Amino acid sequence: MTALKTALQGGFTLIEMIASLAIVGVLAAIAGIGLVQITEGYLLSQAGAESAQKAQLAMSRMVKEFNYITDVSGGSSHSITFDSFHADEAVDTIRSFSISWNGTVGAPLLLTCLDCPGGNVTEPLVDSVVTFDLAYIYYDTTGNLVTVTSRTPQWAAAFASPTRQAAVRLRLQLHDTDYDELRTTVFLGKHD
Repeated sequence: MTALKTALQGGFTLIEMIASLAIVGVLAAIAGIGLVQITEGYLLSQAGAESAQKAQLAMSRMVKEFNYITDVSGGSSHSITFDSFHADEAVDTIRSFSISWNGTVGAPLLLTCLDCPGGNVTEPLVDSVVTFDLAYIYYDTTGNLVTVTSRTPQWAAAFASPTRQAAVRLRLQLHDTDYDELRTTVFLGKHD
């Protein structure tokens, strides 16, 4: 009888089982929270990478257009209207374009062809814009560097001058952090 009693006493009590299950449950909850945070971090970084890629693509498109500018007919801190040479069409031609943002956070940055066959054609360069700014830079007649927020007659004179230089500085941001802000300056070439 003693051997049978010893064999029966070797198991777990109900309290030990409940305590073990509680500990396992707490550990599973902690692991689940960690897994959720890892997943959220991955999704956030993936969205950030996609956004950065969209912003870089929009910036590259604007720089490409600005490299072939033949005239700038209007411009403010959120828009620019310009003529650009397009050699990739069937007949080399100069087309008029506008790049604009309405200043509303989340609104798209738009590229409009003002004289495309069939009329005006507008397409978004990028959506969910937080900031888009243009600054107009030129050297005045005394050689001083001047930055203005819109196309001025002085900027236009520097752009048209064979000896002075004019540029456009672009700033584009798609998120509320400084890390997603892209900046570049395009010095506009001289055209015959």
